[in-house]
Amino acid sequence: MNFFKPIYIAPNIHQLRAIGARVTVVKGSEGVALVDTGGPGSTGAITSGLKALGLSLAQVRWIVLTHYHPDHSGSLGRLAQKTGAQVAMHTKEWPLLSPGGVTPSPFNNHVLARLTEPVVQQLYDPPAKVDRLLENGDELSLGGSEKLVVVHTPGHTPGSISLLAMPQRVLIVGDALMYRSRKLGPPAPGVTQDATLAMDSVHKMIALDIEMLCFSHFPHMRSGAKEALRRRFGSPDILSSTNKTD
Repeated sequence: MNFFKPIYIAPNIHQLRAIGARVTVVKGSEGVALVDTGGPGSTGAITSGLKALGLSLAQVRWIVLTHYHPDHSGSLGRLAQKTGAQVAMHTKEWPLLSPGGVTPSPFNNHVLARLTEPVVQQLYDPPAKVDRLLENGDELSLGGSEKLVVVHTPGHTPGSISLLAMPQRVLIVGDALMYRSRKLGPPAPGVTQDATLAMDSVHKMIALDIEMLCFSHFPHMRSGAKEALRRRFGSPDILSSTNKTD
């Protein structure tokens, strides 16, 4: 396997294998969006992956974070500096990652969190600033009909978001879902803060008009995503009050 070879998802959408997680590249007529940045040391892999797509760091207009965990944000500050791109994340996520604070451990187990804290804190790479604080329903335009629609999918973390790439109808879910051995599942329990809220977020996804699912740690689902979600998790008839108003 060629580590730097981009993974085709849909027209103008590819994934790059970075350290710890995949980075999704969405190209529009007015620039490129990177969804997540991988763990520390991922800048070289992202640069090489973009080059394989005929793109450069200078063309990156947006860097959008699905959530603060270090396998997704570990190269954020460095990439923001090298690209000059605008950084965007959910309003509830920025306080967890802003410079000068102590970013929470991803682990729910208190003993594990305490033991790993000195190492984990070194893995975060916060940007100097965030350019746009996102809310559910916000849109990031990439030119023409190409855009990313923000879907707040909390549970894994308070500010976890998924991004609906249009017009391709690809939902980039970050860690809000797992897809092991071609079986959909809720996010990993050991690093998910609120399992009940995470399931509400899954039901929110079922209500979307989507065709494909794109994950951070698993192969993408090529087609029939909406029906697959419905079969696995049931009908989204009852949503939490949070999801109804968010």
